[in-house]
Amino acid sequence: RFYCKFVTANDVGLTNAHQEGLHIAISAWNIFFETEGLKGENKSKFVKIHIDAYYPFESRVIYYGRGTRNEYRITRFWSNSPYDKDQQVGNLIVFLPMSREDLKVYILDTEEEIENFTDHFSLNLLHNNAIYDGGRVLDIELSEKLEEEIEQAVLIFEDFPSTADMAAISRRIHREVYRRKPFTPDLKILEWVKTEYSTFKALERHLYQEYLTQPFGEVETLVEVANTILNRRKSRAGKSLEHHIDFLFSSFNIPFSHPGKSEGNKKPDFLLPGNNAYADMFYPSSNLIFLGSKTTCKDRWRQILNEANRIPEKHLLTLQQGISSNQLDEMAEEKVTLVVPKPYHSLYPEQYRDRLWTVEKFINFAEEKYARK
Repeated sequence: RFYCKFVTANDVGLTNAHQEGLHIAISAWNIFFETEGLKGENKSKFVKIHIDAYYPFESRVIYYGRGTRNEYRITRFWSNSPYDKDQQVGNLIVFLPMSREDLKVYILDTEEEIENFTDHFSLNLLHNNAIYDGGRVLDIELSEKLEEEIEQAVLIFEDFPSTADMAAISRRIHREVYRRKPFTPDLKILEWVKTEYSTFKALERHLYQEYLTQPFGEVETLVEVANTILNRRKSRAGKSLEHHIDFLFSSFNIPFSHPGKSEGNKKPDFLLPGNNAYADMFYPSSNLIFLGSKTTCKDRWRQILNEANRIPEKHLLTLQQGISSNQLDEMAEEKVTLVVPKPYHSLYPEQYRDRLWTVEKFINFAEEKYARK
């Protein structure tokens, strides 16, 4: 059993909010307490935190239920831990209960570590928390209607669709359920990615049912199936965001190439208005737009810097939930503008939020530049 979340600006005191300590999702109460907190009452307990290569120290888990508050937090963590809290924004923190009074804590600070961890347990962190309990992932927030639609849809499949088809199927399912509900471009991206994750999980259960009910005869067969599952999870997760951006641009009639083609064999994620314009040296560079697409970009954002030399100012669309101040300063120096779905802006340090673009702002920027005269 464990609980994990991305460390946000609020968790380390970079939002000028009055709350103190790491925020914990209400649904994770049983990782930290024996009984759920009652509205109208506060309660707390002391726990011992265990971090590899560091001496155990005491923290306090608190439920605030009085007045308008209804939340859990862990205090006295940063002050007693070996971590520089300001540099932890965007890292993944994992709480593993060893007993009711002892918590093992890990902080994963590289994209490779985070992706390996989330892929292994097939975690969805779009709501910035995941609870893993006895092999079940308890982090999917779906309406019953959407869940029923997904379960019905996957029954027709005899094999996994391509990553592009999986993205399209998920958008169709989402549209069927929410056909009359308006969504901004920022919410569309998040909703599509969330629905695709849930669709993929349901399809996984459906297609691998026999492997879950029958024993493996040999270890090699078990390893082969496990590797197939993990590789497919990584492939889908890596392409998901790109497919949804592609569809979003098309729905707004924005001209683009995906993938792009720039110098040599370089393939930027998206070039606007397209590859032909980029290759035409008479086409004004000021009318070219580069957009990178990375689900997380803590480390790999630098990969985009030399992918389109004619475009010095680059945009990067990401689902990254918070980044440290140092990294944001480095991005600004390299003329990289982050495009982040609006609901995630609050997870970034307050003084840097005016640098962030919403998905809708990027769409408007592209529409204005390529509006038909």
